[in-house]
Amino acid sequence: MRKRYPGRVGSLGRVVLCAVLMTYCANAQQVSGPAADPLAFFYTNPQPQRLVEIFTDVQKRALPWNAYPPLTGLAAVVFKLHPEEIDHLVPAIKDIKAAYALIAASRLSGQPAKAEALRARFANLGFDERLNSEFAGLPSRIEDLRITTPTHLDIFWGASFAGGDGHYVVPIIDYFANTANVSELIAIDVTKIAISIGGGPKDILASLKEKYGETRAVQMIFAATALWAIRSNTLQQPFVRQTVTKYIGEHPGIPATKALSVVIGIK
Repeated sequence: MRKRYPGRVGSLGRVVLCAVLMTYCANAQQVSGPAADPLAFFYTNPQPQRLVEIFTDVQKRALPWNAYPPLTGLAAVVFKLHPEEIDHLVPAIKDIKAAYALIAASRLSGQPAKAEALRARFANLGFDERLNSEFAGLPSRIEDLRITTPTHLDIFWGASFAGGDGHYVVPIIDYFANTANVSELIAIDVTKIAISIGGGPKDILASLKEKYGETRAVQMIFAATALWAIRSNTLQQPFVRQTVTKYIGEHPGIPATKALSVVIGIK
């Protein structure tokens, strides 16, 4: 069921688009943080045993659902290299959201049978409608994940933080570029939306649906979410900046790289 948002009937399209933007803006910045952030800077001390500490801390703080997709991506990459760590985490799982993250991470690490066994084991914890929907249809390898939602973006961000690996950043850039490269005008407007996510003018949202139609407008908001997250992480993560710089150098003159240069400041 689609969530209802308050607003006058005449401005419903704008209200829906603003709601989409606000929902996923939080995701775009969830993975960014100070150097003390144990998830975003996991790769600086990539000991697999640290996952128990991280999962425990997240559950203690009762964080919302959108804290879990980046943690899922990080755990998936760790589990690929250290499958024995899955069982070490099981006793630490007390919350249904954490259970969904562990199950999804196990599947994405190439262990779908293990994921289903965990699903049965954690059935007594209940059901989380949002994460069940967000994690639906995940492949059995993270490399096979095709981004269609901001949750998938967050999974890839988490995966990149597992080892400071730009390989997992490239699909995020490609996702943004697939929309931005439709035309120069769309790239410009996606850039404006990204700037609005960062606290800039919100004027772009007023005419977005009328200009492009709701489907394209939502797609552009998602692409802008990716662009702003790329910017945020480029400022904090050297490996992200290196990956983006290489991407710009390998794709000169296209609308997407022009937008990246403007928002991030890389020539």
